Amino acid sequence: MDDNNNNLGKVPKLPPSGSFFSYWSVFLGGLGLVSDCLPLFSIWGLPAGLFFGLGGIACAVLSRHGKPFTQQAQLGLILSIISFVCGLLMSLFIIFVYDTMDTDTALGHYFREAIESTTKVLLPTQDIGK
Repeated sequence: MDDNNNNLGKVPKLPPSGSFFSYWSVFLGGLGLVSDCLPLFSIWGLPAGLFFGLGGIACAVLSRHGKPFTQQAQLGLILSIISFVCGLLMSLFIIFVYDTMDTDTALGHYFREAIESTTKVLLPTQDIGK
C-alpha cells in the first residue's frame, strides 16, 4: 500500500484563522450587493444589504490579526463597503419617500398615487376563480 503522505510525519499546515473571517467578509459583501440589487427581503424594515455590509466589514477587520489585509480580505472589505453604502442610500431614499408622502405637496401626491396604483395592480381585490 502506497502512502501518499509527503509531510514526513509532520502535522499538516492549516490555513490561518483569519482566512475564515475573510471568506465570510467576501460572502457577506456579495450577499449584501445581491440583496441591494434585488430587494426581496429586509431586516427591521431596512434593506438587508445594510446589515450584510456591516457584517462583512466586521469580518474583514477581524481577519487582520494585526497583519496587513490579505487579498481576499481586501475584496471582502470593498464589497462590504459598497453594499453598506448602497443599503444606506436605499434606506435614506425610503425614509425620504415615506416622509414626503405625508406632506400635502405635489411630490407627496405623486408618491401616494404611484404606490396606490402599484398596490391595486399587484393585489387584486376580487377573488380569483369566482
